[in-house]
Amino acid sequence: MDRRTSLSLLTVGLATAGVSAAATAQDTGGIKLMVLYGQPPNPEEFEKYYLGVHMPLVAAVKGARRVEAAKCLPQADGSPPAFYRVFEMWFDSPEQMAAVFDTPEGKKVRADVPNFTSGTTVTRLVCKLD
Repeated sequence: MDRRTSLSLLTVGLATAGVSAAATAQDTGGIKLMVLYGQPPNPEEFEKYYLGVHMPLVAAVKGARRVEAAKCLPQADGSPPAFYRVFEMWFDSPEQMAAVFDTPEGKKVRADVPNFTSGTTVTRLVCKLD
């Protein structure tokens, strides 16, 4: 598994709670799950766990049509970015996303998140694609 794939898969399980059919994307290109990670207290430890432990769990999750992850860069003036990492995952519908995260693999990913996010913020968004 390459680094991009491993980073992309991390947040798959983070935003399934609270997703309802009312947020349906039937008339559009689907939905996108976004997870925004704040600056961790110890970036080296975060990266080690994220890439070495969590992302292999995420790689086992199947069913998304597209995944991307990125590490945020400093602002143009050199100030820290608003977020440390960003993760995005695309699905056809809220129901598909919920089904993906209801698998044993999806449940493992969700259960693992607290193991590397203590002391940082985790912001989850589910967006309807235009």
